Amino acid sequence: MGRPVRFIHAADLHLDAPFGGIDAQDARVRDALAASTYRALDALVAACIERGADFLVISGDLYNQAERRVRSQLAFAKAAATLDHAGIPVFVVHGNHDPSSGWSAGIAMPENVHVFADDRVERIPFERDGELVCALYGRSYRRAAETTNLASGFKREIGDTVAIGVLHTNVGGRPGYDDYAPCTLDDLRTCGMDYWALGHIHKPEVLSQAPFAVYAGCPQGLDPTQSGPRGCFEVTIDGGIVEAAFLPLAVIEWRYAEVDLSSASRLDDVRDAIAAAVDAALAEATAPVVVRLDLTGRSDTHESLQVAGALAALVDDAREEALGLEPWVWIDRVRDRTRPAIDLDSLRVAEDFTGDVIRLADDLLGDTEEGAAFVGEVAAALLDRVGDPGLVPDVADILTRARDLALDRLLGGDAR
Repeated sequence: MGRPVRFIHAADLHLDAPFGGIDAQDARVRDALAASTYRALDALVAACIERGADFLVISGDLYNQAERRVRSQLAFAKAAATLDHAGIPVFVVHGNHDPSSGWSAGIAMPENVHVFADDRVERIPFERDGELVCALYGRSYRRAAETTNLASGFKREIGDTVAIGVLHTNVGGRPGYDDYAPCTLDDLRTCGMDYWALGHIHKPEVLSQAPFAVYAGCPQGLDPTQSGPRGCFEVTIDGGIVEAAFLPLAVIEWRYAEVDLSSASRLDDVRDAIAAAVDAALAEATAPVVVRLDLTGRSDTHESLQVAGALAALVDDAREEALGLEPWVWIDRVRDRTRPAIDLDSLRVAEDFTGDVIRLADDLLGDTEEGAAFVGEVAAALLDRVGDPGLVPDVADILTRARDLALDRLLGGDAR
């Protein structure tokens, strides 16, 4: 077949996705977040050109919403035109966020863009220098809530030297994601594809190597839960051998860390520990970082951190320093999860109310069902007022914090 087939597999660009829930007080951070999905698109285009890709595959959710914004469509049209100038075709399927039935501004796309049909699995042959080198099979979503097993319609044609499947799907019912176009790995294996270019799951992952089935993940993490590397895959198929190499693209990286303050004795130590966590987050990054931190451990600083404004002042000071780093770091949130420096072991054996409190908490923490029932009964009225069925209490955290609060008051002589 001559030289190998080389292409870039991306998915879930979610152009113009909002970044809610971020404490981005700094204008530079706000602007960077707002532009991040577009800058990730720019990085994707650059990777295609620099790597000499034969084509680009986008496996769904190019846009963040069915009613696609004009800005998003213009940005993609411009990116596609750049790839067209470089002789690189673009193959796209629609996903649940941008189904084909969604609104479009009617902006003309360059001739190198091909969007797969939404009523059938469409086969598109790809030629290079007049020679058929591979075939791409794909199917778009017509509606957002696509619950049909679309993989069942894929079948490799006899004579295809290389066959690539493009699908936006939840393989194996991954928790945390809507079960759209559900299928199994066995479903994918029966279709005869050499490579499955998958979308929908935002974390990059190679599901299988026989055949290759890969979630590209999203080029840009969309919220603080999407930490770790984000990007696309460079895929090479040569003589039946498939290789898939991850390429980082994110222009902002999300990080989360726990900061153990067990050995901290002063607020200066807390400030230094936060700075060290920021340095550690940046050491692993290739782009600016938005980090969330939880302060943990039994610490002598616990009481000082309860003073009104103390933690906020430490965070403000650390933010100023972190924004001066290169690349910069934004500390989005610091939560105090420390515990008072209490010798639980010695208090646990005490034959008084303090010992009773610790032993009761031990029993509830040791019996998950009993602990959950206890918290559920106590918190029922509050949860009813909130009215969010998706809000699930952290039973262990609630019980531990309630125990420590009771011990603080008891040891401090508080009779309440």
